[in-house]
Amino acid sequence: MGEVAFTDVLDSDEDMDSTAISNIFIDEYMKDANDAQLKIYLYLVRTMSQGRTTSITEMADTFNHTEKEVVRSLVYWENHGLLTLQKDERGNILGIHLNDLEPGQSESQVISISAARQQKAAKRTAARKSAAKPEKKPVPDTPDKESQELLFVCEQYIGKPLQVSEMQTIYYIRDELHFSPDLIDYLMQYCVGMGKRDFRYIEKVAINWAEEGITTVSQAKNETARGPKKKRTAKTGAANSFNRFEQNQYDFDELEKKLLNQ
Repeated sequence: MGEVAFTDVLDSDEDMDSTAISNIFIDEYMKDANDAQLKIYLYLVRTMSQGRTTSITEMADTFNHTEKEVVRSLVYWENHGLLTLQKDERGNILGIHLNDLEPGQSESQVISISAARQQKAAKRTAARKSAAKPEKKPVPDTPDKESQELLFVCEQYIGKPLQVSEMQTIYYIRDELHFSPDLIDYLMQYCVGMGKRDFRYIEKVAINWAEEGITTVSQAKNETARGPKKKRTAKTGAANSFNRFEQNQYDFDELEKKLLNQ
């Protein structure tokens, strides 16, 4: 996504250490918004007040969200009238107007997105269609053998029985994102190796990999070896703690016995 340039901003000071948030936003809008939506709106207000530039990619990296989540948050606020999105004929976002919440304020503030990177964004959008997140399917009462084995492996990484919502996430990653059992195994290793056992985090990593076109363990290893996106411009060559996390090897004949005895 291209950089976001701010024009016609509210009176601001380069050394300004606070951001004014309308009481109308707090009283009427904040209670119904989720975590991502709140972060994105407040970040836009804060960035605009400083006259700084940003991008959808930067917002995604800053808050550890996917770019798809950032765009969904922008659409949410547009639907609630807090901003207006300018789009080209292909649906790419070209600009954002932050709308007034209180009478007497200056006119809607303008955020224009450079058109130079819109072609790249359009290509990425096509690649992400396969990662579109449908409603998660119910967990079957009697999982098949392959599913039982997959859930058992995931439980070994997490260190506890999986909740229904966590099983749904595993099925979503397998069936909707089309991850192989080996790739899911590596996904669990990577996240646990990073100290992340929360399935919301695991799901976000899976979606990011799907958006990047990762379909094999080899591709995933290449991606994780590069480190987090927002740290890739830092000094390279440092040891990757995940590289020291050994891949599990399973005796599936023994695993089958355990499953049958449960």
